[in-house]
Amino acid sequence: MGRYLVRKLAIYLATFVVAVSVNWAIPRLMPGNPVDRMIARASVAHPEAIGPMRAYYEGIFGLDLPAWRQYINYWAELLQGNLGVSVWLFPAQVSDVLWQAVPYTLSLMIPAILLSWLIGNKVGALTARRKILDNTILPLGYLLSATPYSGSRSCWCGCWASIWTGSRWPAVMTSPSGRPGRSDSC
Repeated sequence: MGRYLVRKLAIYLATFVVAVSVNWAIPRLMPGNPVDRMIARASVAHPEAIGPMRAYYEGIFGLDLPAWRQYINYWAELLQGNLGVSVWLFPAQVSDVLWQAVPYTLSLMIPAILLSWLIGNKVGALTARRKILDNTILPLGYLLSATPYSGSRSCWCGCWASIWTGSRWPAVMTSPSGRPGRSDSC
């Protein structure tokens, strides 16, 4: 039992290290420079102010250091609970931005979890009682869980469009010109 727990802990630790490393690498591998975007958003009227602004922003975000040092600093700050300064909402702290989003996240997640638990228990109990439902609902659940969100969104939009317009399924989505094609109404 002890070896099992140690092995699981090692897997979780390795997953954490890889996830944090990927999280560090993605913004650095993206095209463009966040400092240039911040300066462009600031709409600087005097071109001579761009150089000092660039140096200031690079110093704040640690972009003036070599990549290996940025990586070590990232881990050191993360392990202390400091998520740094937001590039998009500068000069707000990332932790403050996250705390402001917590009520909205909870207001969406708690009802979704409760609803899925209630529906899952009811459907599970119903399918356990009837073999035909077990043979149909389970594969349907597998299919729906493997469907990309964009595909399921298109399907649901088509279903609701056919219901609202009274047309037969499959509803043909038309463009504003009336020709079949992409519809941005969903």
